[in-house]
Amino acid sequence: MGRFWDSVSGYDDINRETYSYFRRFTDGYRLSSIAEQSYVLDICAHTGNGTHFFFQQGKVRAAVCADVSERMLEVCRRRLEQIKIDFSLVRFSSYPLPFSDEEFDAVLCFETLEHLPQPGEFLEELYRVLKPNGELLLTTPNSLWEPVHWLAAILEIHHSEGPHKFLSKRMVIQLLNKAGFHITREDTTVLIPAGPKSITALGEFLERVSGRWLRSLLGLRRIFICRKI
Repeated sequence: MGRFWDSVSGYDDINRETYSYFRRFTDGYRLSSIAEQSYVLDICAHTGNGTHFFFQQGKVRAAVCADVSERMLEVCRRRLEQIKIDFSLVRFSSYPLPFSDEEFDAVLCFETLEHLPQPGEFLEELYRVLKPNGELLLTTPNSLWEPVHWLAAILEIHHSEGPHKFLSKRMVIQLLNKAGFHITREDTTVLIPAGPKSITALGEFLERVSGRWLRSLLGLRRIFICRKI
């Protein structure tokens, strides 16, 4: 995974034009209840957009941005050095993660679970490093959308997902429960992932008026808010 993300150029340029990309942050923030001024682990932070966004909302006192890619971490460093945030960078390539037990108030995990080997062990590590009553915000794609991701990469509409295995909602819930997490909120968002503003606004309207069952079936992104009891 580190080698793949080191090879991806223009990550922010591509995602800056991708409506569905920033929805992971805005929707995650809307559903989460992370305390203000938390000590946060942003795992597989890539270029630091998640940490930056949650810092702007007052949720981050200090952050550790961890990733498997040196290239992504260097971009992350340049981004976070431009704002007044206490941060450090960590590159990891194996388990256990290089953090102490119960170190963090909250963990941000955006579109990561599907990329890592041994996802169950990964979640167990997140549980270990989270403080009691701490919150995990986890997002992951709906497995129904995997052909769309594949086609977008083939047509060069978007960068490739790289090595991955999209997990079913049932499997994600099983792995979270096995790791010890209590799922406090869960939803699926983004019915229309791209297009002009009028089209994406229609998608947002459909999300508001549709039932959870329809969103869970057809939505692009699953969001899980989990607490360590």
